Amino acid sequence: MKNSFNYKMFILYFVVAAGLLAITKSWLMSLGIFLLIILVDRMLAVYEEKKRRKEDS
Repeated sequence: MKNSFNYKMFILYFVVAAGLLAITKSWLMSLGIFLLIILVDRMLAVYEEKKRRKEDS
Protein backbone atom coordinates (compact mmCIF):
# COMPACT_ATOMS: atom_id res chain seq x y z
CA MET A 1 0.00 0.00 0.00
CA LYS A 2 1.34 3.42 -0.94
CA ASN A 3 1.89 5.69 2.07
CA SER A 4 2.52 9.01 0.36
CA PHE A 5 0.88 12.21 1.57
CA ASN A 6 -1.90 13.34 -0.74
CA TYR A 7 -2.38 17.11 -0.53
CA LYS A 8 -5.66 17.04 -2.45
CA MET A 9 -7.19 14.68 0.11
CA PHE A 10 -5.87 16.85 2.96
CA ILE A 11 -7.56 19.93 1.45
CA LEU A 12 -10.79 17.95 0.94
CA TYR A 13 -10.70 16.74 4.56
CA PHE A 14 -10.12 20.30 5.76
CA VAL A 15 -13.10 21.60 3.76
CA VAL A 16 -15.32 18.78 5.05
CA ALA A 17 -14.21 19.42 8.65
CA ALA A 18 -14.89 23.14 8.32
CA GLY A 19 -18.31 22.42 6.79
CA LEU A 20 -19.20 19.99 9.57
CA LEU A 21 -18.18 22.52 12.17
CA ALA A 22 -20.31 25.19 10.50
CA ILE A 23 -23.32 22.87 10.24
CA THR A 24 -23.21 21.29 13.70
CA LYS A 25 -21.64 24.16 15.67
CA SER A 26 -20.18 21.51 17.97
CA TRP A 27 -16.52 20.50 18.05
CA LEU A 28 -17.19 17.04 19.48
CA MET A 29 -19.94 16.11 17.04
CA SER A 30 -17.88 17.39 14.12
CA LEU A 31 -14.87 15.43 15.35
CA GLY A 32 -16.92 12.24 15.68
CA ILE A 33 -18.42 12.54 12.21
CA PHE A 34 -15.04 13.42 10.73
CA LEU A 35 -13.38 10.40 12.37
CA LEU A 36 -16.12 8.14 11.00
CA ILE A 37 -15.54 9.56 7.51
CA ILE A 38 -11.79 8.90 7.77
CA LEU A 39 -12.43 5.38 9.10
CA VAL A 40 -14.74 4.52 6.20
CA ASP A 41 -12.25 6.00 3.73
CA ARG A 42 -9.41 3.84 5.10
CA MET A 43 -11.59 0.71 5.15
CA LEU A 44 -12.55 1.26 1.51
CA ALA A 45 -8.89 1.77 0.57
CA VAL A 46 -7.89 -1.49 2.27
CA TYR A 47 -10.78 -3.35 0.60
CA GLU A 48 -9.83 -1.95 -2.79
CA GLU A 49 -6.17 -2.93 -2.29
CA LYS A 50 -7.12 -6.50 -1.29
CA LYS A 51 -9.44 -6.81 -4.28
CA ARG A 52 -6.73 -5.53 -6.62
CA ARG A 53 -4.17 -8.01 -5.22
CA LYS A 54 -6.65 -10.87 -5.59
CA GLU A 55 -7.31 -9.98 -9.24
CA ASP A 56 -3.58 -9.74 -9.98
CA SER A 57 -2.93 -13.24 -8.57
